[in-house]
Amino acid sequence: MEIVLIRHGRPIIDTSGKISAAEFGMWVSEYDMAGIDENHKPEHNAIDRAERCAFTVCSHLRRSIESARLLNIEAPGLVSPLFRECEMPHGNWRYPKLSKTTWSVLFRLFQLVGYSSNAESYRDIKVRSEKCANQLVALSLVHHSILFVGHGTLNWLIHKHLLRLGWLGPNKSGRKHWEYGEYVYNAG
Repeated sequence: MEIVLIRHGRPIIDTSGKISAAEFGMWVSEYDMAGIDENHKPEHNAIDRAERCAFTVCSHLRRSIESARLLNIEAPGLVSPLFRECEMPHGNWRYPKLSKTTWSVLFRLFQLVGYSSNAESYRDIKVRSEKCANQLVALSLVHHSILFVGHGTLNWLIHKHLLRLGWLGPNKSGRKHWEYGEYVYNAG
């Protein structure tokens, strides 16, 4: 049994400029609706690896589904909002104005210590990511090789769950767009 976790391709969205915490919330909504930059294609090894999987899982977000298509997967076997990226908290204040990357890092760190304004809590994320990992494991029992075209933070949490369940895989989950990790079940 094997599970391949790959991060979606680069979305078409402006990441430049400085914005407020309230504007960051609107930007996250735009990010969730963004399509994939088809000029930033996956490498051939990622396409080859994806094509060797018997069953594909995507989130319902456009960037996951479009990434599957760029990996030559025309019809994912499962598309589910359960597998969406971990929701990003944000504030409602207008100052200070920071870069979108800075807000992303700050709010994700805030979330890890309990801040969840306008988003699911870290506790809820952990529960949902464990459900995702368990569903991927269950699918691997049926289909033997599973591809999940996922998202950075969710893939990281699924990675941690798979390792705890005895799966062998990389030391770190892929953070870059199109980066993937292979996990095999350690029956011993």
